[in-house]
Amino acid sequence: MSINDQMIYDRYNIEHVPLVKFNLNPESFHTIDFNGKKLNTYIDGPENGQKLFFIHGFDMFVEMYSTFINELILTYRVLSVDLPGHGQTDAFDDYQVSIFQDSIITTLDHYDFKDFTLVGHSMGGMLSIICTGDTNFTKFNISSTIAFCPAGIKMTESFFGPKKSLCCASPSPSPDQRRGLFPSDFDSILSKLKQSKQNPKYIERRQLMISDFPWEKSQKQFIQAKDKKVLVFLADDEQYVNTKRTLKFVQQKCKKWSAKVEKGLHELPILRPKWAAEQINGFVK
Repeated sequence: MSINDQMIYDRYNIEHVPLVKFNLNPESFHTIDFNGKKLNTYIDGPENGQKLFFIHGFDMFVEMYSTFINELILTYRVLSVDLPGHGQTDAFDDYQVSIFQDSIITTLDHYDFKDFTLVGHSMGGMLSIICTGDTNFTKFNISSTIAFCPAGIKMTESFFGPKKSLCCASPSPSPDQRRGLFPSDFDSILSKLKQSKQNPKYIERRQLMISDFPWEKSQKQFIQAKDKKVLVFLADDEQYVNTKRTLKFVQQKCKKWSAKVEKGLHELPILRPKWAAEQINGFVK
């Protein structure tokens, strides 16, 4: 290992992950129909294990969380989906919160998935909290919710790019810039992200979402889940989510939740998968 890699591991408290953990079983992916479009879904783990539904982040997709999901499926029956316009799922004309919620409901109904723990990261953390407080999800009996670095309250200035041109903004750092923050072992994940960003489907969806998605306007929806069993983890070295403002909101408006700030980057569950899985285990039990 290079000296630079070791410094990155130490600085951001990153775990050493075996290379075999950087891929998911291709046979665990299945395509289902959603309003005439294709959703790319993933299901794996012990058939009799506790159930867990995972929601990925903005510009990301299920495969990018392989290090984290490979830890989860040791214990949980994990179900997930590439959200509309992400990963291998088709592009859509609309990318409001409701279309993502509907795609999640379609996936849950297809697999008859109920009585589960809901976990999300970044935009997925925001969606997990919104779904937890939404009566349309009551029938699924969500037992607990864990949100890693959730968007929805306050983002960093760098997330939006130049304030005068939001419609054309490109959140930074880019995959190449983030490569300097990740150990070289994680290059495969960043390469998958960079490749996806060259897809025209990605470019159109990203431009719509940067300007129109409620990145900082989900306070009301969060409060609707204030009495639910929710655990929030925030990173102390953030590039996207404003940790201080988000923590303050949770502590003041959602006092029954547990909220913690952890050493590390925004991609906590990807870079610290064993730790993340252990936190879920402790909260669920």
